[in-house]
Amino acid sequence: MQLLELVLMLIIYDIYFFSYFKNMFPVKRNHLLFYAAAVFINISITLPAYLFLDHRVAVFFIMGSIMLDIILLFRVNRVQIIFAGSVYMYSIYSSRGIICSIYSMVLHTSIQDVLQNDKYYNAVTALSVLLSILSITFVRKKIVPDNKARYAFTNNEQLGFTVVCLISQLFFLMFINDGRFYNEIKSTWYSALYFGASIISKLCMQFVFHHTAKVVELLEYELHTRKLQEQLSSQVRHYQSYRKFTESYRKFRHDYKNMMTSVKVLMNNNEYEKAARMLDDIHDTMQREVLIHKTYSDNILLDAILQDAANACGEKSIRFSAHALLPKDVRMSELDIVRIFSNTIDNAIEACSKISDEERFIEIAGAGTREWATIEIANSFNGELSLSGGHLTTTKVDKEIHGFGLHIIKEAVEGLGGLVIIDPDQEKRIFKIRICIPRSS
Repeated sequence: MQLLELVLMLIIYDIYFFSYFKNMFPVKRNHLLFYAAAVFINISITLPAYLFLDHRVAVFFIMGSIMLDIILLFRVNRVQIIFAGSVYMYSIYSSRGIICSIYSMVLHTSIQDVLQNDKYYNAVTALSVLLSILSITFVRKKIVPDNKARYAFTNNEQLGFTVVCLISQLFFLMFINDGRFYNEIKSTWYSALYFGASIISKLCMQFVFHHTAKVVELLEYELHTRKLQEQLSSQVRHYQSYRKFTESYRKFRHDYKNMMTSVKVLMNNNEYEKAARMLDDIHDTMQREVLIHKTYSDNILLDAILQDAANACGEKSIRFSAHALLPKDVRMSELDIVRIFSNTIDNAIEACSKISDEERFIEIAGAGTREWATIEIANSFNGELSLSGGHLTTTKVDKEIHGFGLHIIKEAVEGLGGLVIIDPDQEKRIFKIRICIPRSS
């Protein structure tokens, strides 16, 4: 009966954690049978370890079984694998320490006696699983919401720091737990010590999770600032280019008046050949002296972003075309324009760089109705998509930086009351993203 209840608690705990990890990591195998197999693998390793091995060794066998399951189900790196195993084990181990200590202090008996009593043991196991689930849920709701956790999990440096803290706290609690085997230690004092150590340990880890969330926020702010600085520099270059264009045009216009006066005189004197040659000279002068300034948008900042994109595409052999009109009644700040379009175009250029030169293209087009302004960005890509919790994630190696791209776009557009519609066609290998922003009435 004790084993049956232990298996039931393990199944509940595994289902909760696997559903959490499914929301965090890109899924490798999504069929329900694979999740059932993962639960079976964990139970098959945990039960023999629990029955036949020293508890100090069993802890690491259980961690190993969870890490094996994570490899089976999700696309993860080494740090993420170790994090999954350590947070699974630490959470249940620290919760068990709290529940055992409370039982011991209430019943005025030792922790060892509590664990050797089948009735108490089953209750401790059930309450430990419940406390673990509640504590993780509290972290998800109040300290590190899932949308922030996804990006924290792509930052190997911060996640590695969290893993070190988890494993250190696990060793600390295992050391405290060994005290229950020493009869010379007063049980009341030891139970209070174990309870306090488990509570403090959980609070420390809450602080670590909070710290990780704050670092992720600062990283996101830094990325926003960096993008803004890059685009402000781009805008300055655009203004300088436009100034050179207007200066060359003014110079040509001054000469043009004099030349056209001469053409008029020649025409009046019936010297048509000379007039024709002079017109050819005027045309050649215009082509030579007036700088060509191609306009992609009626918004000067968006035009600057698109000018830079055109230059970058030229360097990477990407066919680029853009005609993005932005109505004046669309309430977008310069920061919104930078956040939305620079990230979208960066993602498109990155996707194109992964395929052959002949297939590369980026097309940007604007459209609209009386209520909405829509800009569609279409680009070729290799057909590979990475999903995490139903959301597209980056496939770039430098995930801690590039993982914010789509997140920033959606945050900015939705903040304006708009919509981001992502439409990837894996068969045709064309990725489309439509940005719909409401027009003010």
